[in-house]
Amino acid sequence: MIVGSIVCIGLALSIYGNQIIFEDLSKVDGEVKFGENLIIPVELDSTKIQTGIYAVQIMDFREGVTAKILDPLDNEIEKEKIYNDIFEGRFSITESGLYKLVIENTNEKEVRIFGVIGAEPDAGKKSLGFISLYVLVIGLIGMVGVTIYTIKKRRKS
Repeated sequence: MIVGSIVCIGLALSIYGNQIIFEDLSKVDGEVKFGENLIIPVELDSTKIQTGIYAVQIMDFREGVTAKILDPLDNEIEKEKIYNDIFEGRFSITESGLYKLVIENTNEKEVRIFGVIGAEPDAGKKSLGFISLYVLVIGLIGMVGVTIYTIKKRRKS
């Protein structure tokens, strides 16, 4: 029961950690046709954070997708051509305001895209994800250990 409760605690920490990490991120998904854009806005405060993150996932990967970040004055601060089905990037937050992730489709086929933009999670939030992983591993190792111990004990009797 102790080992099972450790695994349950690890799962609960994992779910809670993911919820905390992703709560401040703006997420949008949709079908993007040729020549169209998927725009994801997020309000960021440069006095609280200096680094933002963004991610793009292309469901049925096709080349011809570009992601760019626009600052509050609509100046392009970063532009990346997406070569994999999942891409993650960082950008500097120099002034407070509305930042935008603009995902462009130059492929002639419609593409299903999932995009995320927001503030980079702080170290405390990131560490919660690692702690949950360690607790899960300890619980699973404990389950294996208890199973081996039980099998050996039954063979002796």
